[in-house]
Amino acid sequence: MILPLLLSLWSTMEHVFPLLLTWLGAVAAFSPTDTNPINLVVNQATGGFKLDVPNSSLNFNSAEIFFQVSGKLYRTADGSLKKTNIDDGLGKDTLGKYQYKSILWQAGGARVETYYRYYTDVPAVVFGQHFPDGANGTSVGNPDHTCTGFPTIALEGQAGLLAYLSFGGNMFGGASIGAGEWYYQTTGIRSGITGGPLVVFDRNLNTVVLSPFSEFMAASVWHNGTGSGGYGGEVNYGIMGDVENIPPNFDYQTILYYDKGINQALHEWGGALMRQYGKTRARTESDFSSNYIGYWTDNGAYYYYHTESGKNYEDTMVDVMAYTKEAGIPYRYLQLDSWWYYKGVAGGVKTWDARPDVFPSGLRALYEKIGLPIVAHNRYWAKDTTYAKQNGGNYSFIVEKQSTLSIPIDMTFWDDLFTQSAEWGLIVYEQDWLDVEFKGLKATLSSTSLGKQWLMQFGQAASSHDLNIQYCMANPRHALQSVQIPAVTQARVSGDYHPGNEQWRIGIGSIMAHALGVRPFKDTFWSTTNQTGSPYGHATEPYPRLQAAVATLSAGPVGPSDMVKGADVNLIMRSCNAEGLLLKPSRPATAIDLQIAQKAFQLDMGPKGEVWTTYSDIAGLRFGIILAADLQADWNINAVTAGFGEMMLGMAFTWPLTPSMTPFGTATENLLLKQCGKDDFAVWYTSPFLTLQNQTAMIIGETDKWVPVSPQRVKNILMFDSNLELSLAGAPGETVTMSFMVGAKGLVEIKCVLNEAGTATLNLNKEACY
Repeated sequence: MILPLLLSLWSTMEHVFPLLLTWLGAVAAFSPTDTNPINLVVNQATGGFKLDVPNSSLNFNSAEIFFQVSGKLYRTADGSLKKTNIDDGLGKDTLGKYQYKSILWQAGGARVETYYRYYTDVPAVVFGQHFPDGANGTSVGNPDHTCTGFPTIALEGQAGLLAYLSFGGNMFGGASIGAGEWYYQTTGIRSGITGGPLVVFDRNLNTVVLSPFSEFMAASVWHNGTGSGGYGGEVNYGIMGDVENIPPNFDYQTILYYDKGINQALHEWGGALMRQYGKTRARTESDFSSNYIGYWTDNGAYYYYHTESGKNYEDTMVDVMAYTKEAGIPYRYLQLDSWWYYKGVAGGVKTWDARPDVFPSGLRALYEKIGLPIVAHNRYWAKDTTYAKQNGGNYSFIVEKQSTLSIPIDMTFWDDLFTQSAEWGLIVYEQDWLDVEFKGLKATLSSTSLGKQWLMQFGQAASSHDLNIQYCMANPRHALQSVQIPAVTQARVSGDYHPGNEQWRIGIGSIMAHALGVRPFKDTFWSTTNQTGSPYGHATEPYPRLQAAVATLSAGPVGPSDMVKGADVNLIMRSCNAEGLLLKPSRPATAIDLQIAQKAFQLDMGPKGEVWTTYSDIAGLRFGIILAADLQADWNINAVTAGFGEMMLGMAFTWPLTPSMTPFGTATENLLLKQCGKDDFAVWYTSPFLTLQNQTAMIIGETDKWVPVSPQRVKNILMFDSNLELSLAGAPGETVTMSFMVGAKGLVEIKCVLNEAGTATLNLNKEACY
């Protein structure tokens, strides 16, 4: 009678019971460490848990554990899931040292293990499901549910304490972002096939991130709302609901990661995933099409399924490149969208080769004429694709009668495809419609391995052929899988551009892309308002400056798409140097934590509009950038709320320079962001005070660039007792004008002409370069 009585008091004596019940053998309590403050208590009778973080409102209780086996649901709640063994111990993996607790269950004829790993070196807990002998008959008949459930987390408590941010939909999880309060009536959590990472935080921004940690294409999150209208209930992590069989030794993991701050927690969570699978940022940072400006022809572009009057696409693209060269726009690559290849059933890809009506001379001839590398689009594979053996081709595909799609399962296919594409200059393979390809086939929805195999095969082939990959219309599951695919270096985080639409709002979506080591792409844009004769009727782009600023501050690809003689050259050149190298910040601009908190809590705790920040880190100095757009009311920001961390005291400024300057650099120096729209958006910059003997100097940078102090331009900064030197880089012969504020002199402008190597050293005292 003692044990049931103690268990009935579980929720009211959470801090006392770990000691009592550990002694009785009914629970296991994992002790917090200096690096992991999480309290985790496992109920060994039910397999469930309680989890909280001290000095925060983060507090979670598990719901029931369940597994579907042989067409029957086995649950802890009704006793049909039978516990057979308990084990514990210590271990170590790529994340660090951990304590573990595992419970073996019998679900009909299948053995299933659930386990906890409590890390002592990082603030994380990993929950695992292991199937020693596999399991059959696991489908529940709904792909948006899960056929297994562990961990499961109850939605409970009152409003006002916790909130959530939920990534979902396509575009790397940025197309359908949910946010709201986390309590017993919560709705809006993105779940099912298109669900993604879940962020829960309190009003002091103590934050946990929950997501799959392995088998990303087979895993799902399912919000089983039991209240009227689908609220409340529980959030379940497990295997997709239509998976029919789970193979022996299949192991699925979920991670819970804690940190202070939403951006910070997501960044560290992403770092944990990247460490787990060995992905680094080096390949992403060296991606040519993310580092240089290019010309785009996708949806929203002037030449999307649209050519110059009386001309084919080959002649039109040659004309575009000739015009932009004459105008002085240094495009370094050309993107070809879905208009160039053969399509079959339901608009899917029949043959990924140039149609003669599009490029009469062929792709190789185009490549040779324009002299630029190619970024090429592809979409889902049609069931009548000429590559499939079922249609007389040479390669193994799955072709389903009930679907209009097919999917390659042959590594040789990808190797051959990319070998051929090298002949016409392909550098980036843009795989679009990832969500449609995945959910459009029963084979992918019912298998634990096919989705992963598909992505890994073309990812491995791309690496073998020195190609990078852009994901487009990727669900969060594709996004997570990219941590195992080094070739995935960039991803669309917005919906398709259309002149005048709102898809520029990528501040939240860019957080996840950056966390996973991928450059976010805003999509194309027009650099001028009116471009007559476009395929969009009378559509105009009212905010080209905002489009250009967002694209540049994303630190991802920048790809205008203007008509011949329709570009704003000066606006485009604000993004890059004379040879097209993008002048970017050190990381993508992302929405500040308090913007997200305001969206979720709907209280007066953050800006009512878009406030994003980023920075350039050079030689130990941080130069901040703050973008404010569509701001409904004035709002104060400081270095802490901007997410800049510790930085030297300095000034914040915008243009015109002198009247705007205001102290900035700690939590006490507030910068007032004035109410603004999309046409009068503001970009503010911060620069630290540099003490040079008896005077103070500040680096203002290039005032005609969106990022005036960029690591691509300023390679090093040397400070002496009474002088300052900057190492500059760019195109040979390029003129670079750098501005400074210097003591009593005020504004100082120094022009440098870069040498044949494209470098120069700027000397502040001499106001000259050599």
